Amino acid sequence: MWKRFFSAVLISSCLFTLSAEATDIRIALVEGQNTAALNSETTFRLRNLLSGEETVLPKGKYFAHVKEGQLQLEQQGFGQAVELLVDKGQSLPKVNGRSYDGKLVIKLVENKLLITNEVDLELLVSRILPRKTMPIWPDEAIKAQAVAARTYLLHQKQQGAERGYAIKNTDKEAPYYGLGQRTEKQAITRLVKATAGEYLVDKNGEPIYALTTSSSGGKTESGFEALGKAYSYLQSVEDYDQDSPEYKWEFRISPEYVEGLLAQNGYYLGKLANVRLSSIKEPGGDRTATGRVKYMIFGGTIGTAKLTGQRAAELFNLNSNYFDVETGTPVPEKIELPITNTYGMEIGKKEVPIKVKEEEPKIWSEYLKSYHVLTGGKAEKLIFRGQGKGSGLGLSAWGARGLANGTELKNYAEILAHYYPGTQLVKMK
Repeated sequence: MWKRFFSAVLISSCLFTLSAEATDIRIALVEGQNTAALNSETTFRLRNLLSGEETVLPKGKYFAHVKEGQLQLEQQGFGQAVELLVDKGQSLPKVNGRSYDGKLVIKLVENKLLITNEVDLELLVSRILPRKTMPIWPDEAIKAQAVAARTYLLHQKQQGAERGYAIKNTDKEAPYYGLGQRTEKQAITRLVKATAGEYLVDKNGEPIYALTTSSSGGKTESGFEALGKAYSYLQSVEDYDQDSPEYKWEFRISPEYVEGLLAQNGYYLGKLANVRLSSIKEPGGDRTATGRVKYMIFGGTIGTAKLTGQRAAELFNLNSNYFDVETGTPVPEKIELPITNTYGMEIGKKEVPIKVKEEEPKIWSEYLKSYHVLTGGKAEKLIFRGQGKGSGLGLSAWGARGLANGTELKNYAEILAHYYPGTQLVKMK
């Protein structure tokens, strides 16, 4: 009884602490750099965060940089932490060509620049979501995405207390580009407001690590398989993303291009000779339980390289790490033939489908199905055939759309419960 009582108190205190704090989120716009460009169309002020002293600067272009442990604009020093201020109705200086509102701060961290932008949580969700969804999608799917985005930001805010910001503006889960055209969309903002303050918590009352994906290719991935850490709410569940344009995809690349990409990234193999990866249909230890690629090996004339599936997907610009690979010379599905008249003049064209009798599999390939050998043919390609787009973790955007459009017409709470099992939907006070 007392154990349950103290658990309830603990959860309540966590929620109270979170709701009592300002719901602003700090985003790192510049980190670990020596310089940054500032451009102001109006007079602005720099307020020293230690002394409170303010300095007025005229409109114009400036380069913030570090010199002798001090933040400098042009030849003037401003200490180690300043806030950029403007009069009401005026715009803050642009940072590296982008416009922002809210609070802009420049600090020195380990003698490097850290420029942060602090904005309201709900406003931030409204600006992030248009890059992750479409206004024409079902309302319940967009609401689910709004809650997931809000939850992710709250989780990252807690995790980023020591580093001084919640996310970077390049965060894959929450890409942030400040102000500008198409940053916000009214239809999406309306649905963000409809879920205002709602987020997901785990059994301890903490905001969950609400990762998302565009689509998974039929089954989401578990956090343990993808991240090496067990999350009770990041489990592999059935996805409903069959309408996704990336549900199944194919990408072809020349061996020479692969050799070049690998060399540019420090993998010097010589001429590419083979690729080792088991089949999705007969997975080996190089795949996760759902079939995604853990690792694959590229063999060359002078060396080999072992890449994680995620690294390979990033390097070759693949939609996901859920793929098979083949080697061979692709045969076109059809050819175009000219149509001529009785005088031999071309008057049109027609397409003729090509049907090729499949070759008998090579005997050695039956025994080494994970071993894909390159023959060196002129038109030879590596053929990647895959499913889904993104990490495959957590809420699937296309899956949420599928559930909201399905015969059962799931609401956003039910959608979230499906993709984050064991979580609770709560609301800030």
